[in-house]
Amino acid sequence: MAEINIDPKKYERIIQAALKQFAKQGYQRANTEDIAIAAGVSKGLVFHYFGNKQKLYERTISYVIDCLNEQSKELFEKEYADLVEVVVASTQHKLNLERTFPDHIHLLIASYAQKKMLPDKIQVKLDHYMAENMAIAQQLLTKIINKLPLKKNISREDVVRLVLGVFNQIYLESLTFLEENQQVTEIHQMQFLVERSQSYMNILQAGFLEQ
Repeated sequence: MAEINIDPKKYERIIQAALKQFAKQGYQRANTEDIAIAAGVSKGLVFHYFGNKQKLYERTISYVIDCLNEQSKELFEKEYADLVEVVVASTQHKLNLERTFPDHIHLLIASYAQKKMLPDKIQVKLDHYMAENMAIAQQLLTKIINKLPLKKNISREDVVRLVLGVFNQIYLESLTFLEENQQVTEIHQMQFLVERSQSYMNILQAGFLEQ
């Protein structure tokens, strides 16, 4: 198969146009002709570079994930005093990302909301992104929990698993909410989940039985 000669500037314009179009219209309703017009290229060039709309969407999602991962490095490298502080810092970070990269966040939220309707390869990519984030979260939580004064006879490994279980529960609740409310595109519309996360973390750290 002959190698495709790609003009980096045109490629970048197509990705940026696709990002805006997919974020606004979703995968099903997005139109490659509109993307081509916004990028200032021919529709034929879009297909020449990417093959079809699915591959363009995959590349756009990959672009978004790489960008957000780069922006989140500092969050995972900071030192935290406890689990509640992690939730607060993570929430603030997500709000900052939404202000700085609104199309990136809107596209990612929409992708998870419509995940079951997307092609299998894209579902796998989204699952892989979430799995990577959970692995990073496990490393961060282990680091924090190792510093906390746990009660005797309580395994630190069990605490990490328990906290990750709560994180996973919030993730599942988020997906359910997004599937039922596909008009949601902004993080602040999910504030109740943030508050619920903080409540879960407070209960985990303090316990729920009267002393």
